[in-house]
Formats: sequence, C-alpha cells, structure tokens
Amino acid sequence: MAWVGLLLYFDVQGWLLHQGVLVPPLKDNFWPLAITTDILDSGLFYLNWLLMPQLFARRQLGLYLLVLVAGLAAFCGLRIGVSYYFDEVKVQGVSQPLAYYVQVLQSYYFLLGGLILLLSFFVRLAGDYLQERDNRQELEKQHLRTELELLKTQLHPHFLFNTLNNIYSLTLNGSPQAPEAVLRLAELMRYQLYDSADDLVPLAREIGHLQSFLTLQHLRLPTDDADEAIQFTVLLPPGAEHVCRLPPMLLLPLVENAFKHGDLTARPHVVRLSLRLTEDGQLHFLVRNRVAPEAADPGGVGLVNLRRRLALLYPGRHTLAITANAEEYAARLSLQIAGG
Repeated sequence: MAWVGLLLYFDVQGWLLHQGVLVPPLKDNFWPLAITTDILDSGLFYLNWLLMPQLFARRQLGLYLLVLVAGLAAFCGLRIGVSYYFDEVKVQGVSQPLAYYVQVLQSYYFLLGGLILLLSFFVRLAGDYLQERDNRQELEKQHLRTELELLKTQLHPHFLFNTLNNIYSLTLNGSPQAPEAVLRLAELMRYQLYDSADDLVPLAREIGHLQSFLTLQHLRLPTDDADEAIQFTVLLPPGAEHVCRLPPMLLLPLVENAFKHGDLTARPHVVRLSLRLTEDGQLHFLVRNRVAPEAADPGGVGLVNLRRRLALLYPGRHTLAITANAEEYAARLSLQIAGG
C-alpha cells in the first residue's frame, strides 16, 4: 500500500506539470509516460522484494548484490530511453539528442533507483519482521494451550489413582459405604469429563466439585466424627459464586494433598478449608491438615502441576504459600480473579 501511494503521488505530480499548474504546460503523452514509468519503478521495487527471501535471507549476499546492481543499471537505461522516446526534456523548446539525456539524467535515475531499492528493502524487512512476530505469538499461544491441556490431563489420572485407592481400602474392609463411594466417584468423574473441558467454570461448580470430593472423604471416617473432622467454610458476597469464574480443578490439588498426607486419626479436626472472596476480586483459599506420623513429602505431582498452571494462567496475580511444622501443614492460595 505504501508503494502504491508513492506511485500515485508521482503520477499526480506529473499530471500537475502537464496541466501547467506549477510550470508552463508540457506536451501530451502524460498517460503513456506515467504508466510506463510506473511499470519500470514497480519492476525495480519488486525485483528486490522477490530477491530478499530467495537470496538475502539465504545469505547469498554476493549474488544478491550482483543482481541488484544489474537491475539498477537496467532501470537507469530504460528510464533514460523512455524519457528520450517521449521527448520529455527540451531546452528552449528544442528536442535534445540521446547523449544529452544520458549525461543529464543518469545520476538522477541512479539515485531514484537506489531510493526505490532502499524503500523496497526496508518495507520487506519490516513486513517479514511483523509476520515473524505474529507467527511467534501464535506459536506461543498454541504452546500455552497445549501445555495447559497436558497439565489438566495429568491431573485426572493422578486424582483417579488416589480415589480408587480409597475405594479399594473400603472394599477390603467390607465397608457398606463402598457403593456410595463409587457413586460419589461417578459424580466427580462426570465433572471432570464435561465441566473441566471448559477453560473457565463458575466458582459455584468448583465449590460443588470440592464438596463432592469431601463427601467421598467423609466415608473414610467414622460417621460420628466426620462432620467435625472435615470442615469447609465458604464466605462469598451474594451471587459471587455464579459471577466469578476460574479454571476447573484448580483448587482440588491442595485439598487432595491434605488427605493424602494428613493424619485421618487426628481429632477433633483432620482437615479445615476456608474459601473467601473479597470485594476487590481477591480469592483466598486456605487448607490446613494435621500431619500424619512419618508422612511422606507432601509435594508430589499435584502441587508441581498446580504451580505450573498458576504460573501460566495467573502470572503476577497469584501467591501460593506452603507452611509446615511437626503438627500441621497449611497451604494458602490467593488469586486475583475477574469478576465476570
């Protein structure tokens, strides 16, 4: 577009000359001369445009410069020939010989051709840079989406593995709670199969998923102690759970980790959870659990994946603090989430 605009500028300037607006009017032949010179100028412009990816980008600089010099020489010769053919230069109304055109116009057309080549070079360079930048940004987006999908698929088998271990323990003990555990697992897997395919889900769905998970964990505890041993406090502004959205299964790894490494025999509290949303859109999630004797390192793939997801989805807008002592393990997650 820039090149077309420049050609139009030269054509308008030539038309003004032929109309006598700026200087005494010239003879006819404006359109044949304008079209011919536009073709020659464009030929030189696109010669370099086509040569850059073929020679310059492949570091064949010697051949690239040789072809440009030859093209520039041909351009100067043709432009001088066109000027002579259309009798463009006259001195006191007298036509001049070809030698006069060569002597007078060769330096002018050489400079004009050089400027056209420079313009073509930098326009092509800028276009290639912008195209490469757009391609790089698109590749980064594709890589980010792929990496997030991989992290989500890693969460699913990890969660399923731990839950099946819980159900296996119930069946070994012949617990009548085993069928209900299977039912709760079906509800959780339904959430994973359908809702977790979305990039964002309402906070209410994530809370419901956590509550289903906690109900499944209740089955591992004595009935009389379960309600007090597992406490989940939710403090949200009215209607916020339907307005605020966050990635699915983002909070689950912290809860799952508490049960995997916590002491289920501790009383009165085994795991305590608190979810709070402030008016400025800060979501605070706290998970505390008693540490089991000789418990393994509570890190694991769940927390590793969670940290990576947070880094990708909430760069500079989250904090995840883990504190532990001999008796208690606590995970505090804060997110700045959008309101809609």
